[in-house]
Amino acid sequence: MKRILFWALSILMVPVLIFVLFLAYSIVTEYKPGEVEEGIVLNKNKVDKVEVSPFQVTIFNIGYCGLDAAQDFFMDGGTMSRSSSLEQTEKNLSGVLKFMTEIGSDAFLLQEVDEESSRSYKLNQVNRIVDAFPSYSSTFAYNFRTGWVPIPVTNPMGKAISGLLTLSKANPEITTRYQLPGDEPIPNRYFDLKRAILMNTYEMDNGKTLVLMNVHLSAFDEGGLIRAQQVEWLINFIEENYNPNENYFIIGGDWNHLLSQKFFDRIKGEPESWIAVIPDSIEATGFKLVYDETVNTVRSLITPYEPGVSFETIIDGFLVSPNVKIISVTGHDLGFENSDHQPVTGVFDFE
Repeated sequence: MKRILFWALSILMVPVLIFVLFLAYSIVTEYKPGEVEEGIVLNKNKVDKVEVSPFQVTIFNIGYCGLDAAQDFFMDGGTMSRSSSLEQTEKNLSGVLKFMTEIGSDAFLLQEVDEESSRSYKLNQVNRIVDAFPSYSSTFAYNFRTGWVPIPVTNPMGKAISGLLTLSKANPEITTRYQLPGDEPIPNRYFDLKRAILMNTYEMDNGKTLVLMNVHLSAFDEGGLIRAQQVEWLINFIEENYNPNENYFIIGGDWNHLLSQKFFDRIKGEPESWIAVIPDSIEATGFKLVYDETVNTVRSLITPYEPGVSFETIIDGFLVSPNVKIISVTGHDLGFENSDHQPVTGVFDFE
């Protein structure tokens, strides 16, 4: 009887031991970036200055080329955690590259670009995009480096290595990764993104500096407390570093906030749990939020995309300093064919 009890307890202890070992592995291998680090320079070109003329920037969260119109996502209430196949991931990446080639912007600010992740079948999207635009300078910053994301249990996301990629026709003088505040509670922190900003500074031919910031703020944090901390960090950074006589700021990307209260007021029924409106304090700095309110930039991932049924809203856009002239901001309606986000292009001039 004692032997039977011993073996029964031993068998029961196996999953406990596996869990403890996995948690220990996750703690030891946790990605711990510094508050300020040099960004990664992947490619340089021969253009050393930004000309003072209309400057076109396109932002695009490419959804690791795995969140096409046929996909849902478990964190949004769906079931899927990975792209449906390597072939579909390749197809989505081809669609992204085709769009970027056709639009030909002076700079691209991309989010959720995978380097080597289980969710995108280890397709190195960073290298593929950089190689497709050899005439552009390219810089990169990780915001997701996790050995294994164990959920959902039946089909875990697995290894995740991803980040922010900025391409520009001019070489940056400095590229910097800034860690944003707000850690998820343990144990989530071991498996979640380390949100960051990738900032490039460029010499301009009028003697000033262009500050170009690629942002991807937090999502899904309960009560929006982490997002509030990140917006406050950005406000403080602006107040400390903006000088109208010395620099211009263009900040763009996926804000994971509704960019206006009016978008919240349009929601019918109970808002999805991740919904938050960006605080008014961000424009109290004198900077201006700009977006195209005629084209929704993100869709719900509770189910595959169904036009006219799936929830859509606007969370992708730009924040620009008062000395930047806004010529146009255009959302591109691509039908969410290759990503759960849609790109936005801004054309700017400098006073």
